[in-house]
Amino acid sequence: MVSSATAEIKGAKEPIMHHFHYTVRTQASPTLAWDVFSNWNLWHKFASVYGEMNWSEGNPWEVGSRMQIGIVRPFKTVIDHLLICCEPARELGWIARCLGMTMSQWVEFEPLASGGTEIHTWGELSSTDLKAGGCTAAELHAVFTETWYENYRLACDELAGPVIGAS
Repeated sequence: MVSSATAEIKGAKEPIMHHFHYTVRTQASPTLAWDVFSNWNLWHKFASVYGEMNWSEGNPWEVGSRMQIGIVRPFKTVIDHLLICCEPARELGWIARCLGMTMSQWVEFEPLASGGTEIHTWGELSSTDLKAGGCTAAELHAVFTETWYENYRLACDELAGPVIGAS
């Protein structure tokens, strides 16, 4: 697992650009990893922040579709996601907006020669000086990303079953 967040501060009250990336490896195949990822009904198991989620425009996981994701903590809001790229079991890209913030995020599913999949997410979060519970948007996003992807990895590994030859 790798995590990083950097900030370029351009001036007071102007947006701050945070770059992020996070990687996990699972025993699941890219197809199984995608099946788990794309089942948004499982997401509440990966992080306890979700309220109602629905596709407000288009069909699930089709480019141009919009997904509305309700967040209930640390504050209530709805995040609007616009799908800009979707190649199941390979790559996903979306632009998300809420509370004056914009995030571009990519997720890649890379098969490993030894079996399993490496899932890598990265992107940029443009935010103002918004804080919740004393934490900046970048800090909240970093904690959320680690929690979500580690729990997602565990769910993938559980569904993939035991590794042959593992003790």
